[in-house]
Amino acid sequence: MKKIALIMESWMRYFTYAWPSGILQKIKESNLDVNLYIFNSSGNWSNDELYNQGEFNIFNLPDLQDFDGIVLDVNNVVDVSVRDALVDRIRNSGVPAVVIGNHFRGLHSVEINNGKAMRDVMEHLHEHHKCQSFWFILGPKDNYENQRRDASIKGYLEEHRIEQYQCCYGDFGCECGIQGFEKLLAANPLPDAIVCANDNIAVGVLAAAEKRGFSAPADFLLTGFDDLDKSRYYNPKISTVSYIREELGYTAMEVLEELWQGKAVEKIRYTDIKTIFWDSCGCTSDIHIDVKEHLKNSILYGIETEDFEKQLLKLKYTLTQCESVQKMLECIPQCIPSLRCDELYLVTDRRLYRNMKDVPFTEQMSLLLVEDDFEVKGYPEDMHFAFSYTKDGIAEQDAEKSVGNHIFPMFECEDAGVDFLFLPLHFREKCIGYFAIRNAVYLMEKQFLFDIINALTTALENLYSRERLKDMNQVLTSLYNHDSMTLLYNRQDLEKLGNRYLYEQHRSGSTVYVVFLDLDRLKYINDKFGHEQGDLAIKAVAHAMQDLFPEGSLLFRLGGDEFLAICSGISENELQGLYGKLQDALRETAQKSQLPYELGVSFGYAAAGPDAAGPLSEYIHKADDNMYACKVERKKQRMDE
Repeated sequence: MKKIALIMESWMRYFTYAWPSGILQKIKESNLDVNLYIFNSSGNWSNDELYNQGEFNIFNLPDLQDFDGIVLDVNNVVDVSVRDALVDRIRNSGVPAVVIGNHFRGLHSVEINNGKAMRDVMEHLHEHHKCQSFWFILGPKDNYENQRRDASIKGYLEEHRIEQYQCCYGDFGCECGIQGFEKLLAANPLPDAIVCANDNIAVGVLAAAEKRGFSAPADFLLTGFDDLDKSRYYNPKISTVSYIREELGYTAMEVLEELWQGKAVEKIRYTDIKTIFWDSCGCTSDIHIDVKEHLKNSILYGIETEDFEKQLLKLKYTLTQCESVQKMLECIPQCIPSLRCDELYLVTDRRLYRNMKDVPFTEQMSLLLVEDDFEVKGYPEDMHFAFSYTKDGIAEQDAEKSVGNHIFPMFECEDAGVDFLFLPLHFREKCIGYFAIRNAVYLMEKQFLFDIINALTTALENLYSRERLKDMNQVLTSLYNHDSMTLLYNRQDLEKLGNRYLYEQHRSGSTVYVVFLDLDRLKYINDKFGHEQGDLAIKAVAHAMQDLFPEGSLLFRLGGDEFLAICSGISENELQGLYGKLQDALRETAQKSQLPYELGVSFGYAAAGPDAAGPLSEYIHKADDNMYACKVERKKQRMDE
């Protein structure tokens, strides 16, 4: 089974369904054993460059050498560096590749014949209508197709020595036509004809002209390009250039098939175009326009869109009720049936589920000081399979299932003519994962994709941010309650934590030991060897306590050279033996670290049996007294030595 990667950019937030539709049509007609994998970005509509970066990252998901052919549409990619890097990857992969509507060195391309189309328009206006003055309101200067149309216009003007013309460049939207008309009208009289780069711009020109009391064709002739519904059903109908958009995808697949067969294929293959001259230039066409059918379809689409919007509101509400990221991922499959796709998968970065409670306290502190460490380019090696959903209503979730940063073999398919659509999941520039949808024809054709993915992403990001804020508050609380040097508890919560521990252990019938420890000769170490050495000695005691006291013990540094432990699950004999182990551990630390002084602690404890009724403070005082007696004895021993 051969695999095709279609790498493409949406037109603003609108999915360009024509390319996959044409490719799949060719696969079906020729009975090819081929599946289509679509990697779609919407990185050209937002003013937030970091958001767009997160969208473009989907281009880094596929390993291009996993594919037998590549189809590329990057005409709407606004970041030239992203486009050029992608083209370089394709060249270096050695995989046969076809570019739609553009041309890059070393790659094959499929284009509409922009040059011939625009020349036909100019010939009609100049030779048939005798127009001598022109305005040209065109798209972006750096857009390949716009450049081809512009070059054809300039060539015709030069060839026929036409000097009365003005040019204005913008984007391909309706607003470009409005602004272009106003700008040119402010400095020039109306021309004989206005030529627009597409039908959107032409509609904008007509709207701006109407506000000024002008109209086409009474005051000027007008042409567009693309043969959109806007041209056919606007009043007046707009003269335009027609072509079958799906034919570009179909022809791209045709070129790949010929390349696989080893045939010699021209570098640029053109698809057919047809000029249609209508009301806006005072002409008539024999093309039948069924306004009633168009109106009926518009009404049905409105009903369908309204139903989808209700489903989308339900989805958004359901997501807002989730209390955790994990719960949200569990509830998303419940909302999937309305999407009308065969299967939907969600693959995420495992760090999305990170809970501060599961992170060691030492790491919590570092995480508090840094931004989220999600990838910003590419995908993690080990990702989490969040869920899959099939059209049969079967949802699968497996918290332990891992997915590599390659889509295969997970998305291999034995059936031919299947499409998988991959869409990025990201929080601004931070890569969180991706969605994969099998046979997403309904979603692609109806233009519902962006709203669905945006709803899921927004809800997930908001909930993750709340969870992270909650975790950060917990870390800050922990920082407040812990000694910054040793990370043991400090005296802030001694009474609360200690009394709760005492109560819980007594309820289970356990004896609790309150142990007081004092680091020997800390003042001497600080004075003679410096406070850095004193800090090392304090940390050595803390580490020894963490290693030797029973799991679940409460360990405190009360300040200076004083430490406290509250523990259970140990006998009195074992506790007394623990004192010797502490001394051995400290002695070993001093030897390994070649410390210029001995390490030791004085040790005293008090036992609170299950029937003890005194407060915690009573046992702390007893343990302190016993520790002090131990300290006096140890000091006496050192003097005798």
